Amino acid sequence: MFLTLLSRHRTRVLLPLDGITILTVIPKWMPTIDGWDLFFNSVSSSGYNMVHFAPINTRGSSNSPYSIYDQLGISDDLYDAVPHELTEETKHNLMRDKIELVHQEFGILSVTDVVWNHTACNSKWLEEHPEAGYNLRTAPHLRPAYEVDEAIMEFSAHFSTKYHLNATLKSEEDLTRAMDKFRNEILPAVRLWEFYVLNVQDMTFEFRKHWNPDCDRQKYANLDLESLGLKGQASILRKDAVVDPKDGRFSKHLKISELVVPFVARLLDQRGKGWETEDAVRTFDVLINEMNLEYYQECDSDSSSIVEQTTHRARYLRVSDHGPKLGPVSLSDPLVDTYFTRLESNSRTANLHPDEMKLANNGWIWNADPLMNFAGPQSKAYVRREVIAWGDCVKLRYGDMPEDNPWLWEHMAEYTRKMARLFHGFRIDNCHSTPLHVASYLLDIGRAVRPDLYVFAELFTGSEEKDILFVSNLGINSLIREAMNAWDSFELSRLVHRQGGQPVESIPLEILGHRIHRPHASMNGNHHSKASPDLFIEVKGSAPHALFMDCTHDNETPHQKRTAEDTLPQAALVCMSNCAVGSVKGYDEIVPTLLNVVTETRKYRIPDSYEGILPARSTLNVLHTKMARDGYTEIHVHHENEFISVHRVHPLKHDGYLLIARTAFSKNTGSGVHSPIRLRNQMVKIIESVTLQVFADAKNQQGHSYVADATPKLNAEDEHADVPLPTSPTHIFHHMGQIPGGRPQFRRRVSVGVITGLPSTLHFSNQFTRKVSLQSYKFGEEEDSEFETVVTMDQDHFVPGSFVLLRTWVAGTGALWYTSDSDLWPPGLFDAIKNLGVVELNVALFRAEGEEQDVNGDGVYDVPQFGALRYCGLQGIVSALQPAAKVNDLGHSVFNNLRQGPWLMDYAVNRLAKYSQFYPALTHLREWLSARLRLVAKLGPSFTPKYFTLVMFAAYNACRYRAIEVMDGAHICPDISTRRVSSLETFSQSLALTSVQLYGQVKSTGLLAGKYPGKLGFTPDISELGEASLAAGLPHFSSRHMRCWGRDVFISLRGMLLLTGNYAGAREHLISFGSTLRHGLIPNLLDRGHFPRYNARDATWWWMWGVQEYCRGAPEGMSFLKTEVFRRFPPLPEFRGEGGGSEGSDDGDSYTDVNDPRTYKYKSTIAELCQEILQRHATGIKFREWNAGPQLDHAMSDAGFNIEVGTRWSDGTGFVFGGNRYNCGTWMDKMGDSEKAGNRGEPATPRDGVAIEILGLVKAALRWISQGVSANSTVWPWAGVKVKDESGERLVTYKEWNDMIQQSFERYFYVPIDKSQDSFYNIKPSLVNRRGIYKDVLGSSLEYADYQLRPNMYVTMVLAPELFTPSHAIEALRLGRDVLLAPLGIKTLDPADWNYRGVYDNGNDSNDRTVAHGFNYHNGPEWVWVAGYFLRAYVRFCSSDLRNDAQFDPTAAWVQRRLLVHKLHIFDTMSNPFAGLPELTNEAGAFCYGSCPTQAWSSGTLLELLHDLHIRR
Repeated sequence: MFLTLLSRHRTRVLLPLDGITILTVIPKWMPTIDGWDLFFNSVSSSGYNMVHFAPINTRGSSNSPYSIYDQLGISDDLYDAVPHELTEETKHNLMRDKIELVHQEFGILSVTDVVWNHTACNSKWLEEHPEAGYNLRTAPHLRPAYEVDEAIMEFSAHFSTKYHLNATLKSEEDLTRAMDKFRNEILPAVRLWEFYVLNVQDMTFEFRKHWNPDCDRQKYANLDLESLGLKGQASILRKDAVVDPKDGRFSKHLKISELVVPFVARLLDQRGKGWETEDAVRTFDVLINEMNLEYYQECDSDSSSIVEQTTHRARYLRVSDHGPKLGPVSLSDPLVDTYFTRLESNSRTANLHPDEMKLANNGWIWNADPLMNFAGPQSKAYVRREVIAWGDCVKLRYGDMPEDNPWLWEHMAEYTRKMARLFHGFRIDNCHSTPLHVASYLLDIGRAVRPDLYVFAELFTGSEEKDILFVSNLGINSLIREAMNAWDSFELSRLVHRQGGQPVESIPLEILGHRIHRPHASMNGNHHSKASPDLFIEVKGSAPHALFMDCTHDNETPHQKRTAEDTLPQAALVCMSNCAVGSVKGYDEIVPTLLNVVTETRKYRIPDSYEGILPARSTLNVLHTKMARDGYTEIHVHHENEFISVHRVHPLKHDGYLLIARTAFSKNTGSGVHSPIRLRNQMVKIIESVTLQVFADAKNQQGHSYVADATPKLNAEDEHADVPLPTSPTHIFHHMGQIPGGRPQFRRRVSVGVITGLPSTLHFSNQFTRKVSLQSYKFGEEEDSEFETVVTMDQDHFVPGSFVLLRTWVAGTGALWYTSDSDLWPPGLFDAIKNLGVVELNVALFRAEGEEQDVNGDGVYDVPQFGALRYCGLQGIVSALQPAAKVNDLGHSVFNNLRQGPWLMDYAVNRLAKYSQFYPALTHLREWLSARLRLVAKLGPSFTPKYFTLVMFAAYNACRYRAIEVMDGAHICPDISTRRVSSLETFSQSLALTSVQLYGQVKSTGLLAGKYPGKLGFTPDISELGEASLAAGLPHFSSRHMRCWGRDVFISLRGMLLLTGNYAGAREHLISFGSTLRHGLIPNLLDRGHFPRYNARDATWWWMWGVQEYCRGAPEGMSFLKTEVFRRFPPLPEFRGEGGGSEGSDDGDSYTDVNDPRTYKYKSTIAELCQEILQRHATGIKFREWNAGPQLDHAMSDAGFNIEVGTRWSDGTGFVFGGNRYNCGTWMDKMGDSEKAGNRGEPATPRDGVAIEILGLVKAALRWISQGVSANSTVWPWAGVKVKDESGERLVTYKEWNDMIQQSFERYFYVPIDKSQDSFYNIKPSLVNRRGIYKDVLGSSLEYADYQLRPNMYVTMVLAPELFTPSHAIEALRLGRDVLLAPLGIKTLDPADWNYRGVYDNGNDSNDRTVAHGFNYHNGPEWVWVAGYFLRAYVRFCSSDLRNDAQFDPTAAWVQRRLLVHKLHIFDTMSNPFAGLPELTNEAGAFCYGSCPTQAWSSGTLLELLHDLHIRR
């Protein structure tokens, strides 16, 4: 926030909140407004730009400005005219004109207190509107407090006459005698207990009157009352039957007939013997006395509090040395403050009820809850005497809304309007006790008059959370913080540090995060594009803004609490704080004691410019505002012995102001001194050196204090110097002007009738000082060698009550700042990244350790005391830096490592140099980084962390931008030409970057074995490296045969490659996997085609799904089906095309070595591969895996190597089935391998039979062919598949096969909610555990497994939604939402299932077969990719049919809320340095150590979901 200020030259300037220098004044001590010009000229000359007026309104009987008699009137004594000669309108206009003049002539804004919480006890309007206060009618619960207060008043009135006590309490013994009398005589006479207890006599009479032995006992029929005992019985009646209106003595009563009579009757029934009416009465009598026992105890507790609190208050007021030591106790000056105002009886109050004339006074309570009304019925603060009352102020009662007290709300609203017309801001007096809703309402009134109203407040909430509540609800701009609360120099340094600013060399938050935007020098070479017209504000979380006061009008002075000399260093330290600052009139003049706003009658005098600390104050205040305006937002505070140093630094230019102060908390000075301050590569110059000497004990012969003619005393060495303040490198906008020369002489001026400070001398120099010495040391002979400036403190000359202010600036920073306001891109960076492709970006940004070692033998950088980075590229560095940079943890291990040496900088550059031999385009980025990091290295260790971070984030964000630029932007971020992006778009960008993260080249593997005859695509053809491939996940699947998996690739294909525009990558994977088709199957484990493994039934169909998505999404469309693929293995003769036939004994399907001449001999089109897959599944597939045995799979049993797949033609379903009990051919493929637990060779989830997601994939393929592809005979010449059965061979068309599945699916898979519908479906009711679901498999060897609730059905809902009856699908989705869905993923098994185990631990070596060696991999742990499919299905089936863009879709909104967890996960590089979505999580989203932290299909399916949401928009 900025305020608009008129300078003394009448030009408008912006005043940032941190630049405020405010002075508090008490208007009744000021001259009348005709004399304000001289007064404010003095204030302005001291560098203040804002004045805080205590209330200017008509004061009440106490004469306190905070006890306002008339809120709508201005005090007459502020004007010279006779009071009756000025109307309120005239006074208002005169005040308005004068305040505006002060603003225009002196550049000073004016603010005032608004007092909304109370009014003066003698305000006349209370007589007409007593309902505005808490009187005994509007607040009858205060009557016991009033009775106690009356007793104290009566006690005070007859303190010596009747009670024979010393009227003036002079000792602790006097107080003890008085309080003994109060405890033993006065308080018991109040009969306080009558306000607490039930009247036994009256209640017994009522009970006897209403007793009915035949009453309805149903209320307590189910309770065994007798077993509860007497305490339990009384407790129930207290809770149920007591009514307490709190309106007088014995106001408590019981619901006799409704509850007490049935209760007693039930109790007597349970006692089981005959009874009479008198038995009931006796039972009731026992019960009511037991109930009253707790009430008596409550009364005793409150009575003890009354005595204790009254004693404490009386001790402070009358006995304690630090108290006011009031005079004799009397009715007019009672023992303690009165809690109530009693209105006078007169003609205006004649019609009032006596209770309306007793009004509660306001006050405050130690450690009270500010959200609780301590005068309300739920508080006992008044009766317990916990309120420190202000006897001159009546507390106002607003109620909950204006209708509750219309006159009061309107009266205070008009008061607020009047003040808002006069002043630029408000200080909310007693804010913590002002009801939030009232303050909010009245501030709205004030802001309607003056929208830019500056609002500050003093809060005593006791917690920062409560402070934030008030600040956020009321829009408070600043909270007052008090330097005088510091009890020593260490605490003062802490207060200076915490009031605002970032640590020196902090990392700018705007460089962090995930924002990507188009540079103004765009990629198309146009360097003249206009800057964005958008205004962007960096929103940074922080504590409430502070107004840091060196002393307030409520504080005791340094002279009272410390020493007078501490006035100077404290003022200087406060002015160096990075927040609004302020003081109170009299502090600068060294007024010795706190001025009492009630009793003080003297007036301010206009001081000479050289009095007190005024010469130093002027410099400090002007400097404070300058630092705020010019952006000196970084601060370093150091405390050592009595010394505190504060360094304010500009975050970009690195010039600054260094203050070193020696405090004077006591006369007993310590011997320690501040250690030398070492400033690397920084120049230093003195601005001013000041010492305050106060003659606190000087008096004249009449006993009056002297005032020094305190001309600043110059050091002897600089006695005649008149040197202006330094103007290099940055002018400070201040000079001392003409300083009178010579030694100060004391004038014996008597301070009678005016407020005067202590005599003092200010030893001042702006050029020379003996307090510190400055020395520079050079680290080399070269001209540009580094150097160090050392500031050394001299203990003898640097005495308490002194400070030195120095100017600092860094040599050579001009070359560092490499961005401008119009373009956030550093020069040269555009050109450095503009030619990078996906594989180059993979190297620049990512590369897991396994990938790096595979290519060049290096690993990730290991930071001492931190550990290894997760990536070798920029993401690894950024993931480590970002958490530390966000909180400015400049002591972080990475930053320490950077200060200690250039190793990380060298690592970042050198790895790119090694990769440049493969990727020449990286050379430009390497050169850019190298040049910038060389500059960083020259700056010296203290600046290295900040500028290394700047350089790394610049390069990182540039590469991120380039990565998005090369993608198909329509799918990722609709418009990256603007920085106005949603969190969903930012999330989609971060997900899309995982496609770059996981797509790259390594030496040990690729996509093709040997020399492929054809050209795959467009990735760099580098002989040393394999083809670019999509890793299943990192870091587990980084290289060799484990990198590339068929199932993972093709589940991920659309999201990771097609939606990101990497059509070449998608094409290459489809062709390479297609080339290895064997047995009618696509391999799951590719191994570059060397030793592929065909143990997955679903990988083939996911490949088919990938072909469909490629044809739909890639530019070449259906033409892709004509693409020829060279076959790695010879196919069966019937699939060899023209001229194909058997060669010798070769009938196809056999394994051949990569060097076999038949490798790549045969070729097929993509369409022919698809037809082959369909035909072979229709015919049936049966084989034993090549190389079967332990050498292939150490855990699998022999039977598991036998693969069989077929289609159910005989039952007319057309369902594709496969597998056996000993293998696991779907994605749930965990094979047990624990001998100890006995699960070795046993699949945890065999899912043999018809797996629902495979059936969905088959149906999707058939739909695609029968409803589109088959229409183009040049692309797809086949009508269907040939099937052999008992009647011979026949053709099943694709439409027929499609229809078979369509017509059979619901009947075979759905489990109805209504059991009566079971006969319509193919189910076994005895195996059903959940209804309203779809079977996970059909025909499993473990029959119960068919009916397990698993999330695979949701995959099919996306692949083949036409299979599902919508209402059934919605039921199943809602069940999944409530039972299976987890924070990041989705549970893989029903938590109610006997086999559910939610925590995966592959290292578990227990005897528990259900979890040993991670056997429960798919029996509970929560997988992310399936959650993506669930959410896609949920959007598809549960969303509204939006035909109007203005309509709100609650389903889409719900899905976006669910994605918040995913957003937070991928953005949080502290917990997720891999910057991706994990493979799975454990139960309830818990971290899983065995999971890949970034997995292709997790990101891919979420990207598809985001695309679905984008399309719906």
